Amino acid sequence: MFLEVEDVVVTAQYAPTDSRQAMHPIRSIGREVIEQRGAVTLDQLLDQELNIRISQDLILGSSLSLQGVSGQNVKIMIDGVPLIGRVGDDIDLSQINLSNIERVELVEGPMSVHYGTDALGGVINLISRKSQLNRYDIGLDAQWESAGRRNLSTRLGARLTDRLLLQLNGGHNSFEGFNAVEPEEETAQRTFQWNPKEQWFANAMLRYNFSDDRQLRYSVSWFDEKISNLGAIRRPQFKPYAFDDFYYTLRLDQALHYEGSFRKNLYWHITSGFNSFRRQKNTLRLDVDSDDTQDVPGQQDTTGYRALIFRPVLASRFAGSRLNFQAGLDINYENGHGQRFADPEAGQARYSEIADYAAFATLRYTPLEALHLELGARAAYNTRFDAPVVPSFHLRYEWSPHWQVRGSYARGFRSPSIKELFFYFVDASHYIIGNPDLQAELSDNFQLSLNGEYRWSNQQLEASLTGFYNDIRHKIELFDFVTQNGEIVPAAALDTVTTQYAYFNQERFRVLGANLRLNYRWKNLEAGLGLAPTGRYNPLSESEAVPTYTWAAELNAQLSYRFPEIGLQAAFFLRHNDRLLRFYQALNDEGDAVVRQSVLDGFTLSDFTLRQSLWKDRLQLSGGIKNLFDVRNVLLTGAVGGAHSGGGGVSPVAMGRNFFLRVGWRFTQG
Repeated sequence: MFLEVEDVVVTAQYAPTDSRQAMHPIRSIGREVIEQRGAVTLDQLLDQELNIRISQDLILGSSLSLQGVSGQNVKIMIDGVPLIGRVGDDIDLSQINLSNIERVELVEGPMSVHYGTDALGGVINLISRKSQLNRYDIGLDAQWESAGRRNLSTRLGARLTDRLLLQLNGGHNSFEGFNAVEPEEETAQRTFQWNPKEQWFANAMLRYNFSDDRQLRYSVSWFDEKISNLGAIRRPQFKPYAFDDFYYTLRLDQALHYEGSFRKNLYWHITSGFNSFRRQKNTLRLDVDSDDTQDVPGQQDTTGYRALIFRPVLASRFAGSRLNFQAGLDINYENGHGQRFADPEAGQARYSEIADYAAFATLRYTPLEALHLELGARAAYNTRFDAPVVPSFHLRYEWSPHWQVRGSYARGFRSPSIKELFFYFVDASHYIIGNPDLQAELSDNFQLSLNGEYRWSNQQLEASLTGFYNDIRHKIELFDFVTQNGEIVPAAALDTVTTQYAYFNQERFRVLGANLRLNYRWKNLEAGLGLAPTGRYNPLSESEAVPTYTWAAELNAQLSYRFPEIGLQAAFFLRHNDRLLRFYQALNDEGDAVVRQSVLDGFTLSDFTLRQSLWKDRLQLSGGIKNLFDVRNVLLTGAVGGAHSGGGGVSPVAMGRNFFLRVGWRFTQG
């Protein structure tokens, strides 16, 4: 008979809550699943999740889309503090290490009332380790992968007093580079499709308990990364040389949290944070014979961001009351600096800033024991844009002891980022500029879900069916442009095509879809199946004979079995992505504008893992095969664009079939 463990979630809740009682459908991925999949970074964990699609850029890193909405509309947080440093409009998921993460919570759909701008498409909140039962808790994890990855992390937790807890975590990730196809020429041996990478990281957390239900926590995280993009050797027969690009990223994140009960029926959670991000690019000319390097003039630049957040939230939890509330402030300030910023309103060169000051509140009403209603609103002052009052409505109806219905409507708001407004990147290979005339994005989201759970004897069946519709107005995207009468205009408006890109508002972006999830447990067996068709709106359908929506389906499955007598667990994961079809406007050979289509082929990722516990769970061994079907690149026909695309009509997906071995050791005392 399986042991049922309460799944407690915190994202957008009045207080830590059983996930079945949450007003929002929240998916939680626990530590056991992270280790079982051999996931070191967030992109490796999410690539098997339904309704999430991971994209790879070999320079900018990994990005995602959630419910068909791109990553710039998804807020990624660690313990409620947003991450900054969007390069290429997205947070690089491969820079988010999971060694200190207890679980990952995902909320789909606009969360703008609770979390403001950038939460228009959803929220991903990483919850770090914050507690331990023993006086000392020491851990060491090492992972080796045949594709060239090496990962090492260690942690130390110590209860300094009955009230004071210190936790330290640090490690190193390295990757030696990988080519999906072996280079044919000797001069190309130093180049890689997947570039070599090295990461160092460290975290520290100090927690003081005033009482059993009140605590103060300070945490600091440091991250350092180097990516080496080595160029091919030129003129190999006479004074050979090469141009090498190096990308350096430095993150420093600090946070101070206070949370706990106040007068028994009230719950405080106060969060303050300071984040800094810096990305530096250096281009060097290598003299192969002498092994000397020198800077290439005009090819060195640094981009940086700093952000401050202050978020006090007060919520009631009156037992037996029909009314409860949550109210808070959300103060966010961010600035950007570097050669690529050109803000005419800034008081200094190569600098820009934006701030958002908001108050929000939700009221939860229970007219019937089985019916829970929540009405929310957010009012904000944005230093650059008029922010509307953003409303939301949620309901949860316990149809029967086994079935729940959840429904929601939410308005979303996202102000353009500093990069989208004032970015300027022009060189021999790029022409990308910001647009200070952008409008803020607004959206309406509708979601309806049916969740069921049956338990009998030693079996359990969980089922959920969700439908959603997102309508985003003024969505910000990169489009090629021309200059007309001193103003930039999308090239498509003049039936032409260029290689100059700027940010513009797309009048309408719509996406609709559904997802079905089934999960079954019987004794030591667990099986899951998911299906998610998603339809993406084609703007050209308003003037051309193309379908209004283009549909693509996702399918995932998992199967695991435990052998408790020997402490072994075997698991199989499968994820299929349907092909993506897009219609776009281009010029034919005669110079006339025509409608064409690009197709990104579908592909299937599959993993098999084994996890063995030894020595009273002090030693954990994991291993297996990632990407059983050896998927590397998928064919992209039609348009092959983007400043850092895979090129050659292919899009990179993974590094082929990959074997991994993970060893974890844990020592506790007291």
